[in-house]
Amino acid sequence: MTPAVELTTALEGASSGDALDLACGGGRHAIWLRDRGWRVTAVDQVLPEIEGVTCVEADLERGEFGIAPNAWDLIVCWLYWQEDLLPSIAAGVRPGGIAALAGKTSGRFATSLANYRRAFTGWEEITSGEPDGRAFWIGRKSGGA
Repeated sequence: MTPAVELTTALEGASSGDALDLACGGGRHAIWLRDRGWRVTAVDQVLPEIEGVTCVEADLERGEFGIAPNAWDLIVCWLYWQEDLLPSIAAGVRPGGIAALAGKTSGRFATSLANYRRAFTGWEEITSGEPDGRAFWIGRKSGGA
């Protein structure tokens, strides 16, 4: 399970801190982050135990996990779309922190780059795109040192 190149490229020089990986699946991003010194919490309905990662089994659609405000240096939500999570993700990132999001552009849970840009107005866009039936957006919240 290789982490998304868009994510790894954007975070290559980032300082480690507290990271939240929402809808983490098998944990490919959580593992990559852990291996680079991040303190990672991974959340999904069903997930394996990942050594060195705090794993939380929760149904995001049912609101079983709340994102605390200003608690995270990085929030990743890759290839999962739940529009009502976006305000909590934006609020959960500390000033100067990063949000990294991606979703599919077709099907039942389709999204677009425009949806991400609307949800994160005023953030510095680090990278974004809509390749291969996916939309991704990675940005930094203003106010950091």
